[in-house]
Amino acid sequence: MTELTCPICLRESVKNNESKGDSAEYECATCGQFNISRSAEQTLRNDPVDYRFSAWIREHQEFEREPPKITTYILEEILKNLPDYKISEKQMLLMRAIERRTNYPGAKVLLSKEDYPLAWAKNVDELRYLLNALAERKLISLNKEDTTSIASTIILPDGWDYIDKNFSQPALINRAFVAMSFNKKLDLVWEKGIKPAIKSAGYIPHRVDKEPHIERIDAKIIADIKDSRFVIADVTEQKQGVYFEAGFALGLKLPVIWCVKRDDLKNVHFDTRQYYHVVWDTPDDLKEKLYDVICAVIGKSKTFQEED
Repeated sequence: MTELTCPICLRESVKNNESKGDSAEYECATCGQFNISRSAEQTLRNDPVDYRFSAWIREHQEFEREPPKITTYILEEILKNLPDYKISEKQMLLMRAIERRTNYPGAKVLLSKEDYPLAWAKNVDELRYLLNALAERKLISLNKEDTTSIASTIILPDGWDYIDKNFSQPALINRAFVAMSFNKKLDLVWEKGIKPAIKSAGYIPHRVDKEPHIERIDAKIIADIKDSRFVIADVTEQKQGVYFEAGFALGLKLPVIWCVKRDDLKNVHFDTRQYYHVVWDTPDDLKEKLYDVICAVIGKSKTFQEED
């Protein structure tokens, strides 16, 4: 093991000397564990990195996903899909992080200077600001005098009520919403390509037409997207509904992975051409490529429970 600076947060980190080939493994107290190719590492060291990248990697560890593998091939796509949370959303993410560390109601939780990515904060100063805001709202108690951390916290009764009311958070959900043409000709693409790729990456594939419901279809789609971790948008056949669902997800700051069959690539709408598309030829081809992109952009989950 060698101590040096992390290529993501530029803080002191540990590099695995046994890393092989064109990649290296890092264990960073701030970012968590990750694997990065040497070319991607060089790219990051030559250019300032968005602070949200640390939070994205740390989230893998928080939700027990496999450490991400970062290559130059998917680096741009990762950076493009980093969510830009509002202050209120960062407070919610911080509350959930404190909750995960609370062994029982009333238990004290210590936060260190390396924990600012838990709230998708830019630095320790922003983390302190968010903690103060939660304390002023009487959601947590805050002891700044603790010498072993930047703060010790306890979730107060109003804090538990706040968490209960805001339980449904995309970052905690293991479902992938799939927007695609319902043409029967593409059923094999769903069954042999998209569905198994999502499952292999550890997520629950969900297509709104594949389960019974009594709600209006438009209301059902909107609710289901809100309750999903990310969206797969296959624009093959250029259906307006697919573009709408992808746009709605982007408005919610959910990651969207775009796909299209190669012979339909020329027809992709000009407003979305700047996004990377998984271009596929066959369902098997799509399965392999989509799996790789999900693992790269979202991260492979270890907590998958298959639906009935």
